[in-house]
Amino acid sequence: MKNEPIFHWDEETGKAACIVSDGEKVYTGFAQCHPDDSDMASEKTGCEIALRRAKINALRGYRDELKIRLSALNQYYHSMNMSYRFNEKSYENKMLQRQIRQIKFDLDTTKEMIASEELNLRAYIKSKDVFYTQTRKRRQKANNH
Repeated sequence: MKNEPIFHWDEETGKAACIVSDGEKVYTGFAQCHPDDSDMASEKTGCEIALRRAKINALRGYRDELKIRLSALNQYYHSMNMSYRFNEKSYENKMLQRQIRQIKFDLDTTKEMIASEELNLRAYIKSKDVFYTQTRKRRQKANNH
């Protein structure tokens, strides 16, 4: 992201928002504290989850742009291929094929990054749940003594 993320945390509702920008487009991510975890609500955790979701949304936006570009290049290739003057060995065709391969590679990589970020987010949330459970047990044990 080109610009620093912008965060908003509402302590009363336990909601966090994050805005990221790539210089041209703006992407948002939101997080809301689960009602069962209201005793553990923290700005740091809420903003971290919102930031991760904003980054995932930015990757999805980039993926969608790549799909549009790939579709346009494939359509252009199809139009060229229909011409009776089409030459498979021409410089133009080779460059077009190279661009198509590069966008396909970028698209696959972006899809993998989205899947990885989603997994990391789920793991982060799960680790917070484990931490909260352990903290509650320790607090309860301390209160019983």
